[in-house]
Amino acid sequence: MKTRLLIIIVIAALGFSGTAFACLCDDLTVEQRINQADVVFSGTVYEVPWDFSNDSIAAGFSVQKVWKGADSFPLIKNGHVPVSTAKVSTACGINLIKDKEYLIYAKIVDASLHTTTCDGSWFLDGRNDDVKILETIGSTHAFSDAHEIKSSQSHDCRGPGLYSVEECEFGKLVRNIFLPLGVALPIVGMSVFFLWRKRK
Repeated sequence: MKTRLLIIIVIAALGFSGTAFACLCDDLTVEQRINQADVVFSGTVYEVPWDFSNDSIAAGFSVQKVWKGADSFPLIKNGHVPVSTAKVSTACGINLIKDKEYLIYAKIVDASLHTTTCDGSWFLDGRNDDVKILETIGSTHAFSDAHEIKSSQSHDCRGPGLYSVEECEFGKLVRNIFLPLGVALPIVGMSVFFLWRKRK
């Protein structure tokens, strides 16, 4: 009887300790995750994670899209960036797996990127709602095999505004090409006319 009671107490204590040391996160909205993060990007882990410190690991990411933080963390513009996290999930570490795609919300800590599950970092295919909202903001950089893709749309036409992207791009075309031509052609025409008059 005493043995059974002791076993029950030990099991209960272990269960309590597991709960007590579990990672507890605030329930944040996507907007709050974006606001609290220093850097937001999607990318693929391209190498096996390594020990970063006694209680954290790190892995290198091939960056796909950057939505926030390229100016405050310029290294990400190279298309490759290391990110650290806690070694265990009970300390809010994310499970870094080679060749897996992630959406990363990171903070800059001692000139490096660090993330937790509480920041919102997770597998990319499990963050579709986040990506939809991020796409309305517009990415600042995009990469393919770590080579930056130069967007055909200028930055000021990617974000939401009073006009659609097509209307915005057409307006830029008018301003940058047709408007200068409209000014230049009459001047050229007048110059040709005066030269012709002089020759007569």
